[in-house]
Amino acid sequence: MKNQNKPNDTSLDISINEIKDKYKNAVYMSYKAHNAWVRQVKWIKNLDAIVSCATASKQSLTIGWFVKKSSQVKVTHMNVSNGGINGFDYDPNLKIIATANQNTLVNLFNPYVHEPNGILKGHSAIVLAVRFMSARSQLITFSADRLIRIWNVQLQICIQRIANIFPKGPDVDTSCFYDEMTMRFFIAFRYTLMLMEIKPEITDRVMSHSNSVVCAKYNKNMNQVVSVSQDGTMYMWLLESGQRVKTFTELHDNYEVITMDFDETKTRILTAASDGMIKIWDLNGNCYHKLEANKGQNCDVGQILSLKRRIIAVGWQKAITIFRDNMINSGLVKPDEWKAREEHEEDILCADIMLNPPLFLATGGFDGDIVIWNSVTEHPVRHLSARKRILSAKFEPNMGPRTSKNYKSLGRRFSKAEPVVDTENDFGFAITCLRFLNTRAHGKDCTLVSCGGNGWVRFWEVNSGKLGAEFTAHKQVNSVIMDIDEKEHFLATGDVNGLVKIWSIKSYCISSTLKIDTITKEPSLLSSIKSHSDQINSINFCCKHNITYVIIASSDCSVSLNDLNGNLIGMFGQDSHWRLESPTTSLRSTPSKNRIVPDTKPTSNVNFGIPKIDLTLVEQKYNQNDEIIDSNGQISLSSNRFEIEETFKFDANELINDTSIRYNPWSKTLLGKSYQEIRTKKRDRKQPSLIRNGEYEIWNKTGQVPGGLYGSLKMVELDNIETKKKLESKFFKERNAPNLFENKSEKSLAESLRYAFDEKTLFPKYILDYEARMRQEHKKIMNRVSKENDIVKIGMIKRNESSLSMKQNS
Repeated sequence: MKNQNKPNDTSLDISINEIKDKYKNAVYMSYKAHNAWVRQVKWIKNLDAIVSCATASKQSLTIGWFVKKSSQVKVTHMNVSNGGINGFDYDPNLKIIATANQNTLVNLFNPYVHEPNGILKGHSAIVLAVRFMSARSQLITFSADRLIRIWNVQLQICIQRIANIFPKGPDVDTSCFYDEMTMRFFIAFRYTLMLMEIKPEITDRVMSHSNSVVCAKYNKNMNQVVSVSQDGTMYMWLLESGQRVKTFTELHDNYEVITMDFDETKTRILTAASDGMIKIWDLNGNCYHKLEANKGQNCDVGQILSLKRRIIAVGWQKAITIFRDNMINSGLVKPDEWKAREEHEEDILCADIMLNPPLFLATGGFDGDIVIWNSVTEHPVRHLSARKRILSAKFEPNMGPRTSKNYKSLGRRFSKAEPVVDTENDFGFAITCLRFLNTRAHGKDCTLVSCGGNGWVRFWEVNSGKLGAEFTAHKQVNSVIMDIDEKEHFLATGDVNGLVKIWSIKSYCISSTLKIDTITKEPSLLSSIKSHSDQINSINFCCKHNITYVIIASSDCSVSLNDLNGNLIGMFGQDSHWRLESPTTSLRSTPSKNRIVPDTKPTSNVNFGIPKIDLTLVEQKYNQNDEIIDSNGQISLSSNRFEIEETFKFDANELINDTSIRYNPWSKTLLGKSYQEIRTKKRDRKQPSLIRNGEYEIWNKTGQVPGGLYGSLKMVELDNIETKKKLESKFFKERNAPNLFENKSEKSLAESLRYAFDEKTLFPKYILDYEARMRQEHKKIMNRVSKENDIVKIGMIKRNESSLSMKQNS
């Protein structure tokens, strides 16, 4: 092997003679395969043969079969008319060779048969490449007119057509590759490499979005949940039913959306993308401002904070980026400078603001350092850091180190990995979330909560900088995120495996429980939620009808609504909607395959409105007592040990038919209230008075329900009819009596008429006058015609006389 003469060329020239001389065991064979330019050669292990193709009508496809214990090659030729073959591919499952022909067709060959088994017709230009998708039994074909077709090989039909997405240009050659593991299709042009990803077919779960959901938050003013996915699609859902009401697409064109947040008034939505652009939207999808977070450079904005008269963005550098209100007055806004110098040694990943005085701002870095800032003066107050402490957790010995260079941003959550060892730039110290506890007393209680790498959650007393408590919320995970409800009674943590845990922190780490040493005991674990199969990207608490719910967004393209007991209310986007008012909703439990038993048992019994009975305790003490457990397995409370004297039974139909718990649209909806006001202000219409007379009430006499127009008519009884005497027989004609009028002759019509016919008395006067006028006109016309006829006759006589006189003279 020798290098090329060019010094910068890394390719090698390999001579066959060098291989023969150096490797004595190498076997060299050659055979005549084609008479034209060979376009592709491939070794197929399943066939134990070499397949090649050429752009010639004869010997277009050649298969060289290797014969065992022989140096000869058995050659099989297959012909394709009108130009030959540009490329081919082999499917080991179907055992078929597909060819990309010059004649715009795609042939399907059985390797042992010379004629094609099938022909795929659909392209109008030369087919350049074909690739099988073995797992789907499908074929991808690419033609010279920049058109992709996907075929069902077994049915030999085209199931999808993709066009107008490829670059146009005089490309000499193109190359295609399909990766079965990632289901990605690559097309290489002269200057462009295109990647197409095939979405997996998901049939066993509900998908709220078509892509990974990065954030989902509840808007209390609109009573809606807003969710955003990576592809820039935003959906708005009704919390009470899960119905989708609004859809906005392509928020940041082709850039990936990373995070989303509301402003202080909940009337504006802020979204950030990987191009470093922050956009401010209204609730109708109109973009008002664009904020350049990194001065036009691409960056991953990890978090957005909308404060009073300013907006803060962090996530890609060591400094804080700020936009002031006096600068947000145009379409494109440049960032302002933060007054203080840089305090973080690594990138800032998250931040939070204290709502009560002294209005501290906390920022968390990749190295585990937390900086407390005075948000008014924009100067640092103190540092909180646990990265230099020797943690009590025991890490696995086979875990490799990670550095911050591998995780430049936290805009997209970190991949699943095992915990790492304690190193200087260890990712296990990274701060992923910060939350202030605004209802607690500043200076006495722990008012700051942080979470991050290796599943750690820590409580800090900001005034003194003391670490009040720390515990591992999720074991053997790379990072966790969290959220706290408005009343600050519950803490929710989520990991990369899709597990969410709800903790009770109402009385955790307050002034009465703070000691000299750091608390390492976990708070009470209320429930564990496993409604997602991929990493958790967002957790948000919401309260409706005095009941607290948890909204969870995950990378599995779904957004779920759960209660604090771990029950799944529903997935946003599912076919059937839910109703939060119905008590049957709270009794709907998650299927057993989606439930998970927490690794730590709760240390306190917390009741959320559903009665619970410890069946294990009852069975241990009273299993042999018939008064406690009956034959049907129900717990009878008729014993003296209980004060209730009847068995508790739950009837779902009784709850459903109860009108007192039904949803009342007249008082619950804006439309119902407006209609109700209109009805109350409308004047009363006078209705006809009721008929009080009993004589008109037909139903009182007949017992029938009144109906129709005559239901209230007066009913009067008829008088009794007296029986009449029969007539004598002389008044009746006998059956065989003779007819007295039989011999009389009938009179004619003229004889029977009493008066003579008179037209003047029969017809009206205007008809008689009209007839008289017509007779006069007819008489005049006849006279005129007769005169004209007389004149014509006289003229003819005169002409005859003149002609006779002329004959006589001649």
